[in-house]
Amino acid sequence: MTAKEYFCSIRAEVVKIQQASEMLERMRAKECGRAQSFEPRGKGGVSSPADAIASRIDFEGRLERRIADANAEVDEALVYLYGRDGRGGLAKVAGSRYADAVCMRYLQGESWRDMADVMRCSDKWCKELCSAAFVKIDAIGWAELKNA
Repeated sequence: MTAKEYFCSIRAEVVKIQQASEMLERMRAKECGRAQSFEPRGKGGVSSPADAIASRIDFEGRLERRIADANAEVDEALVYLYGRDGRGGLAKVAGSRYADAVCMRYLQGESWRDMADVMRCSDKWCKELCSAAFVKIDAIGWAELKNA
């Protein structure tokens, strides 16, 4: 697996979890914002407030498991970027800007624009930093990078 494939797979999961978390917040807001009603609702879906709460709790449980799994993947990826002690990995080998760029885009799920604002550079430069980081990671190898 190439570095880009590895980090893209983590980013995909991070983005899915962010979206699911937003959906969970909307579900919670819906529960609080509705007046109590004992009339059955038609057209399928959740028919009572209690069912809506149970549905949200089930979803929350599934989401918590996904978050725990994703956090383990992110923690492993952070070791590749910054080393076990925070002073190694890609940051030591290529420079912290490269590690920070990959971290922001792929582990935190930032957009190119938001990332560029934080890093005070252009979107294009952020993309180039990530591309160069992936080339460096592939050249060095995962085991070497983890122990750098």
